[in-house]
Amino acid sequence: MCVLVGWSSAQAQQGALTDVVRSALTTNPDVAEARNQWLARREEVRQAEGGYLPSIDLNAGFGHEHTDNPTTRANDGHTNDLERRELGLTVRQMLFDGWGTSSEVDRQNARMNSAAARLMSVGESTAMKAVQAYVDLNRYQQLQDISQQSLDIHRRIEEQIRARSDAGVGRRADFDQVTSRVALSEVNLVAADVNVQDAQTTFYRVVGAAPAESYPAADPVGDALPGSLEQAMEIAQANNPVLQTASADIEAAKAQHEASKQFFYPRFDLEVGGNLNDNIGGVEGHDNDATAMIRMRYNLFRGGADAARKRATAYNINEAKDVRDRSVRQLEESIRLAWAALEATRAQLPLLERQVEAARATRDAYGKQFRIGQRTLLDLLNSENEVLTAQQAIVETQADHLLAQYRLLEALGVLIDKVDAADALAMEPQAGQTPAQ
Repeated sequence: MCVLVGWSSAQAQQGALTDVVRSALTTNPDVAEARNQWLARREEVRQAEGGYLPSIDLNAGFGHEHTDNPTTRANDGHTNDLERRELGLTVRQMLFDGWGTSSEVDRQNARMNSAAARLMSVGESTAMKAVQAYVDLNRYQQLQDISQQSLDIHRRIEEQIRARSDAGVGRRADFDQVTSRVALSEVNLVAADVNVQDAQTTFYRVVGAAPAESYPAADPVGDALPGSLEQAMEIAQANNPVLQTASADIEAAKAQHEASKQFFYPRFDLEVGGNLNDNIGGVEGHDNDATAMIRMRYNLFRGGADAARKRATAYNINEAKDVRDRSVRQLEESIRLAWAALEATRAQLPLLERQVEAARATRDAYGKQFRIGQRTLLDLLNSENEVLTAQQAIVETQADHLLAQYRLLEALGVLIDKVDAADALAMEPQAGQTPAQ
């Protein structure tokens, strides 16, 4: 059985699922990739902020200089060969760059926010995959148990028919009929075993660890769901990380558009520098200087590239808005599908429970009637098959009902919080992790 004895409390159920989700968030490569992308974007913000600070350049050189110029030709030697030595220091501080630096800082901040939202989105998606792997493993283990029970029942009936046949009171056709049903039950059990193995493989891929022998059923989360579809839409619009990613991308595109305007303005820098040189230009001796200047640089024509860049960034804003609009539609579709599945499975469950009860009652009655000759073997076997089908249907529907609840939480952007695994989605790198050098 999938449900562990002694693990029936909601705390135990939630604890097992929380551990599985935490393991997935900690080990899944998709989450690690998104986290590293956010960390890279954070450093790019710091890189952009460096534009506000001064730039200091030191240059030095030593070598041979051969000079032939009017100064050397005025001397007897015509040319001059000297050992040239250079040493210079320049400090440059940006005063005005057409708001290029501030726009770039805004753009990188928006990209960092986008990466942070994407990390949350990948985390929510990974958590949902872990929940689905957990629920599906539970589902297929229960179906495996049902198939095993069905096989045991059919074998028991087969033994009864064999005993009748050996006693000469049974028909050969009845024995052949039940043997056929036993073989079918064995086939169904093999298929159920394969489904469990597939679910275990999927669990390992998503969670990063082999599943335990058994887990308690996941805890329903109906009390955490919004009361209506419209309320779910409103919560998702404000909280879903996919939409937050799209909104941040729009802000990044706007900042990039503002940065493209810097080339239409002159740039002003404060430059302070000095040089300590020897034997420059064929003249032996010191050649030193020191300067402190405000320097303007203004490009007058660049072949129309600046105007084209401005238009391109304007189109990028529209592109980012289109992506946001598409994300909104996809989110609404996901919420509506999850809500429809939730409502349908909620309505189906009591009906399926009634079907199971009725099928079991029919099977028990047919068993008694078969033993006194009022029912045929085929009636008895068909009643067993009806119980099997009803049990399988309710297990499938219960699993689908659970998954619909958790999918709705994912669409709302609160799945990780609900399963109490937010601490596993660490924004900072884990202890001992450093960037590759």
